[in-house]
Amino acid sequence: MSTEIFYAIRQRLGTIGIPILLVSGNIGNVLLMIMFIKSLKRHPNSCSLYLLFASFGNLFVIDTALISTFYGMNNVEPIHLSNAVCKLRWFGGHVLFMLSRCCMVAACIDRWAVCSQSVRIRSLCQMRTASYVTGVIVLLSIILPAPLFLYYDNGTGRCILLPSYTLAYTIFSFLAISVIPLLLLIIFSLLTCHNLHLIHSRVLPTSGTLQSIRIHKRDHDLMKMLAGEVIIYCLTQSTFPVNTMYGYFTSFFTADKSQLRIAVESLISFIIHPILSFTYCCTQFYVCALVSKSFRRDCSQLFRKRPPADRETRHTIRFAENNQTRN
Repeated sequence: MSTEIFYAIRQRLGTIGIPILLVSGNIGNVLLMIMFIKSLKRHPNSCSLYLLFASFGNLFVIDTALISTFYGMNNVEPIHLSNAVCKLRWFGGHVLFMLSRCCMVAACIDRWAVCSQSVRIRSLCQMRTASYVTGVIVLLSIILPAPLFLYYDNGTGRCILLPSYTLAYTIFSFLAISVIPLLLLIIFSLLTCHNLHLIHSRVLPTSGTLQSIRIHKRDHDLMKMLAGEVIIYCLTQSTFPVNTMYGYFTSFFTADKSQLRIAVESLISFIIHPILSFTYCCTQFYVCALVSKSFRRDCSQLFRKRPPADRETRHTIRFAENNQTRN
């Protein structure tokens, strides 16, 4: 099979897929930011704050890194013309990606805390705490990718990862970009499901006392939307660490690779990044609209003059610790 076929598929996939991601991602993230800003004005909520900053990171990484990738498909990217642009492109892209990922993890932890049995843990779901955590996330998102200023350079006329830093970047990508966020999202999503299962079981402790947990309807909606976003994240980002490790270990045998194998690997790498990597950034609004009826209703109100009625409801659920006596 000719190698030109795989390069043609890669080119066609980029010229069709990337513009779709750009349009859908910009529209979706702008609408999502408007929705969360309106929600925070009406009912301040810690999870909405985390998701707002995640949408902010997604929007800007789409309009910088993804546009740069699309422009470079048929032109010389500015990163190959300026060393400062080269370093800033990779550093800025990782900062925005990390901001989005960390805010998603914080939102998952927040949803686990809001349905926890412990009063002390539930007290973490406050706007004051969320504002502090968001500030810490922003600082970490800037500090952790700082070594990328050293890792990338275009001294050879192309912006590339310096060979001496290949191992360091592989470890950074494998842990900070892929494995740790994936594990945290999965773990706290499962813990949230466990807490909800305990809540709905309505178990009465032997002491005969009941502890009430009040969960707003908007909190239930945020849980459903966040669960959908976590699923999309796991589906689109789980292949990235595998591809990163494969690229590192096979880099020692590049001279032994055939042209066909190089073409196939180039196509697969292009599908994983940028197509799958940016798919997560571009689909959050549509996932929220798919899983939440109230989100669709509130979104439709953006295009109407009449403000929506406040249908805030509160579910009081009796929670207990002992599984021996049922309420």
